[in-house]
Formats: sequence, structure tokens, C-alpha cells
Amino acid sequence: MRVGLSSAAFYGRLETEDAAAHVRDFPAQVCEVFLETHSEYCRSFGQLVRQKLGDLPCVSVHAKGTQFEPDLFGRSHRQVEDAMGIFAGVCDAGEALGAKYYVFHGPGNARNALPPDKVNALQERFGRMREIAAQRGMEVLWENVSWCSIRTPQDVQRARELLPGLHFVLDVKQALRGGVDVLEMIAAMGRDIRHVHVLDWDAQGELRLPGEGIVDWQAVLAALRSVGYDGTILLEPYGHQATDEAALRRSLDYLHGLILRE
Repeated sequence: MRVGLSSAAFYGRLETEDAAAHVRDFPAQVCEVFLETHSEYCRSFGQLVRQKLGDLPCVSVHAKGTQFEPDLFGRSHRQVEDAMGIFAGVCDAGEALGAKYYVFHGPGNARNALPPDKVNALQERFGRMREIAAQRGMEVLWENVSWCSIRTPQDVQRARELLPGLHFVLDVKQALRGGVDVLEMIAAMGRDIRHVHVLDWDAQGELRLPGEGIVDWQAVLAALRSVGYDGTILLEPYGHQATDEAALRRSLDYLHGLILRE
């Protein structure tokens, strides 16, 4: 496994290209680039960020999906076509970055999230997304998110039935926020996990950097190994958690140490 860091760590402090460059100052073997706004969803911006990253590999891109992902499953033809165009632009940027994966949240609603089988035209629209991504050498991975369509292990199973060959991003913090046991989510996703986002959690239910909370990371890594996972363990902190850069480095070193002990 490799340890990575998301450029989202510096969201709000640095513009995307500078955030990506700053990732190089940390002990990360790979990165994920968080694209923040419409002007960044294009090949030329991906090329700029690729230059800023130097020789640091980019494994995935994560857009601000609330700007367009729900419209991918809208009922207006024009709305859908506009959203597909935006998605294609994100994948253009991803291809320029050399990314393998697009991290997909799916439709979200804080009050009443739609399970996968209730998403409008899911199979047709997701099929189009897969095709657009594949043309650029990328794959769409569906991430578990506490306020979106895949929240529970049962949602994982529904999505897999509807979309054969579907692969996933395991997000540890989102499982915790959704009241789901992380090991149960790993078991549900199984050998279809392709990417992992990590943050820790304390006894009061507050998010912490890995190594500062109560998550049993050895158990999490052992469960991932048991389903054959050997990809990236990507630290994805919110901006306020990355202001103490010494703590951020300690957390990355902590993850490196855990993997070396496995």
C-alpha cells in the first residue's frame, strides 16, 4: 500500500495548483487532486497542475460534485447534457494529471438521501459516465458518503446489482459519520475497493487526523488486506485539520509506520 495526501487539505488557503504543489512538501507517495470550480474542469488546468506536481503521481481526481453531479441524474435533457459536459471536462483534467480514478459521490440530500435503486436513470447515466471516463483512461469509483446514495453496506449491494463491475472508494470518516462500522463496509465492498480515504475519530465523535483518535487502524488495514486491497491509503483532511502542518506530517508518518508493520 502507498500513503497519499489530498490537495483538499489546503482548500481555502491555497488555490488548487498551489495546494497540489504544497503536497510535495509532505511525506506522501501519491496525491489526489481536488478540483474546486468550473474554470478548473479542463485539460489545460490539469496540465498546469501536473507541472506543479513534478514527479509526484496523481492517482485520482475529486471534483466539487455538488456543482454538477446531481444534475447528471436530472429530468431535464439540457440539464443532463450540461452536467455531462462538465463531467467530461473534469475527466479531461484527470487524464492530463495521469489520474486513474474519478471519485463519485452521487446524488445527495442531507434530509432524505436516495438509495441507488431510486436514482433517476441510474444505469443509463452511469453508463455514459463510465464511457466518458474510459475514453480518457479513467474509471468512475463510487464513494460511500453519509449524506449521499451509498451510505450503508445495503446500499453497496443495491448499487452492485444495478451496475455490474462497479468499484468503490472506501471513506472511513463517512462510514463513521453515517453510524456504519468500517469493517462492515469493507466486507460489503470487498474486492471491489479500489481507493481508500482516511480520517480518524475521537470518543466525542469529532474528526481527527489518523493517530489522534480511536479508530483501530491495524484492524482496518488487516481487513483491507483480507479482501486483497493493495492500493492507496489517502489522507483527506478538511482544511481546518491541516493548518498545523507538523501534525499533518506526523499523521502521514504514522500511516507509513502502520503499513510497514503490516
